[in-house]
Amino acid sequence: MAGCSEHVVFQEDAQVPGGSWSRSWKPQFAFEITDTVSERDIYLDIRHTGEYRFSNIYIFATLEGPGGHSFTDTVECTLADPIGRWYGKGTGFIFSDRFQAHVLYRMNNRFPRSGRYVFILEQAMRTDDLDGVIDVGISVEEARKRR
Repeated sequence: MAGCSEHVVFQEDAQVPGGSWSRSWKPQFAFEITDTVSERDIYLDIRHTGEYRFSNIYIFATLEGPGGHSFTDTVECTLADPIGRWYGKGTGFIFSDRFQAHVLYRMNNRFPRSGRYVFILEQAMRTDDLDGVIDVGISVEEARKRR
């Protein structure tokens, strides 16, 4: 991650077994938060091949925090424009797609307690296996200044 961004608080990806995201595979990403004052932007990251057959993906994103607090969101991530061109950048048949180059899941989020947080991602499409998804992940970054 050196050189990528000095504003990254946490970033981790998990390789999808066999390049097909099964409904039963639910990767978890654990990280520590000590700063409860600063605002953070949270992104869902994905890489897929050109063989992914949908223009979007629905994900159940669960955040578990210290003290047993948790909540789950359903997130729709658009991966292609209306005529089927992928939003992500890539070469050949593999597109490095961070949901429209890093789609924002939560903006200006504050973590209310210091301690261990865990994100759990689950694909929420109407099919059991999503061929062409090769890895998924979470990025937590310092909130960007927006006008």
